[in-house]
Amino acid sequence: MAQATEKTSFWVVIGISIGAILLANILSLTNTVNSLELKLIDMRFDIRGPLPLEDSPVVIIKIDDQSDESTIARWPWPRSYYASIIKNLNEAGAAVIGIDVMLDKPDMSNEASDDSLARALEKYDNVVLVGKMLRSISGDVTEYPPYGKFNKSPWGLVAVEADIDGFYRKYRVAENYHDSLYASFATLVINRYLGNGDSLQLENHSNYYLLDSLHIPKFAENSMLINFHGPAYSFQGYSFDYVIDDEDFDLHEDFDADLFSDPGDVEFGIAPGLKYSGELKGKIVLIGATMFELHDNFPTPFLSVTDSTGHANPIEMPGVELHANAIQTILSQNFLNQLSRTNMVIILLILVVVTFLLTRFLPTLWSSVATLVLIIAFVLFAIFLFTNYNIVIEILNPILVIAFSYVGHTLFHYLQTQQEKKMLRGAFAHYVPETVVQELVNNPDKLQLGGEERVVTVMFSDVAGFTTVSEKLTPHELVVLLNEYLTAMTNIVLENNGIIDKYEGDAIMAEFGMPVPYDEHPHCACRTALKMQEKLTEMRKKWKEEGRPELEARIGINTGNVIVGNMGSETVFDYTVMGDSVNLGARLEGANKQYDTFIMISEYTNEYVKNDFYTRPLDLIRVKGKNKAVEVFELIGERIKPLESKHIELLSVYERGIKAYREQKWNEAIDFFDFCLNLNPDDSPSKLYRKRCIDFKFNSPGEDWDGVFTMTTK
Repeated sequence: MAQATEKTSFWVVIGISIGAILLANILSLTNTVNSLELKLIDMRFDIRGPLPLEDSPVVIIKIDDQSDESTIARWPWPRSYYASIIKNLNEAGAAVIGIDVMLDKPDMSNEASDDSLARALEKYDNVVLVGKMLRSISGDVTEYPPYGKFNKSPWGLVAVEADIDGFYRKYRVAENYHDSLYASFATLVINRYLGNGDSLQLENHSNYYLLDSLHIPKFAENSMLINFHGPAYSFQGYSFDYVIDDEDFDLHEDFDADLFSDPGDVEFGIAPGLKYSGELKGKIVLIGATMFELHDNFPTPFLSVTDSTGHANPIEMPGVELHANAIQTILSQNFLNQLSRTNMVIILLILVVVTFLLTRFLPTLWSSVATLVLIIAFVLFAIFLFTNYNIVIEILNPILVIAFSYVGHTLFHYLQTQQEKKMLRGAFAHYVPETVVQELVNNPDKLQLGGEERVVTVMFSDVAGFTTVSEKLTPHELVVLLNEYLTAMTNIVLENNGIIDKYEGDAIMAEFGMPVPYDEHPHCACRTALKMQEKLTEMRKKWKEEGRPELEARIGINTGNVIVGNMGSETVFDYTVMGDSVNLGARLEGANKQYDTFIMISEYTNEYVKNDFYTRPLDLIRVKGKNKAVEVFELIGERIKPLESKHIELLSVYERGIKAYREQKWNEAIDFFDFCLNLNPDDSPSKLYRKRCIDFKFNSPGEDWDGVFTMTTK
């Protein structure tokens, strides 16, 4: 049964662990948990902070409020503006120019303006435009490429997409459609930057893209996770009007200073304009809107920016800077990577095992504290992986696994404990006092099943002449009488913190000092024996009046080392004690017959109780089956109830007689015992020793006599 219980518990623990993982993973599929998990990614960006961009090849030309104010035309600007800036950027040495402005329709106000841009695009082959590909609910795809006059230039998809919480963290590298691979804007810009011209060097693999020699890991289908280098406006940028402002382009008179083509003057400390400064040479130049009114701004993990006053203000990132972050991530190969599913499963299994161990071996309060510490440690571990190794690991899912595992194991442990308490209460309720049962229920670890060495006191009682009594009664009468006797005796044992080990017919075996240890067990056993004899005296009066046999009981008590625990097989066992001390206690009960006494205790018990109980030496005996002699005593009464002076005098003289007897002073001993019999003619030990002294007086035991009486019966 024990093996079956352990086996069942093992499978329950396994089931709880697997169930915790499955439930956490199911919840991870919900929008709420998904959103929280994404916020935890943002938290890690905040903790890590911005990354350095000093050597970034990406520069942004901002279509900002200043440019809108300084240019003569109103938005949307004539296409000739883009033609002019393409020319200027090429003169400044830009490697690639990416225009993040949808040019999918003609300039209705100035057709010549489109022609101007078309000529510029034809002249300079380092320009990448943007287009869109929209997929309907039914799955149909509609392309929005640049306007026909411009579509000879390469164009990439505007590939930013919002997560479930409306924030932008991923970037679509490419789009599959009709067995064709449509590259994103950033992908095409990098492809041009790597010198591949119109030949797109992009391979789509199961878990990654390969762009030329650049490895791009997938975070989701067709998408990478942008490793944002900072909040909005982290990249080097220039206003559109600053770059277009040359001698051939007129701004409003307050802004028209031809700054772009200004050669500068070293003597007067005037820096040259972008055409001569070299700041754009070999750069990837992205042109895009940053004006709030154009609604091309997006919330990102770095949404909140702390100002000089310490207040966090939400600042959305311009779309062109999303492209810039994606390009920077790919070129630097500084990707955010996910752990493999196998590694994640291993981590979850480790967490459930640790959680189980915490709930199994720690008290509930400490296990809850330790589990909280485990959660905090895991969160810190996830932050460490992110900030030091660019590894994004799920946080909420493992926390849910820990929480569900903790609740499951704690609940199972609670139910198991309740079952154990129920078992303990059922096993001991009829054999031990209620206070002991409650102590065991509250502290089951005090009951070490399977065998434990401990000092306890054992007590054996048996009805004198029970065979003769049973012959006079019918079976029914015998059972009624015996149950009445055993009930009364059992109650006294339990009232004095003893436990009933077993009944064998009319015999009772009881122990004191177990299953919960306590120091006063010899006293409790002696007190129990005295109360049992007192109760029997009362019951004999009742039985005499009822015409039933008057039972008498002999009791033997011994204190010593025993083995306490479950004895028997794995399926059938008994909670009991074993050892020589137990056997001696049983022999003492029977030894009472030799001295016509009713309570006999060993010298070991007497050593504990002699100051609190009246005892007198009976003999040095060698019980059957033992070589070592032991001194035994008769238990007379408790000292809190003083004896009559006559009785005290008898005990004093009796002990002097025992001393003379052991010194072989037979005549002196006979006188002492005669004195005792004058005080109490029914004192059986005095009668026994008087007779022994007379026998030894005429039949000397010899000088080597050790005073030990050897028992020949049990």
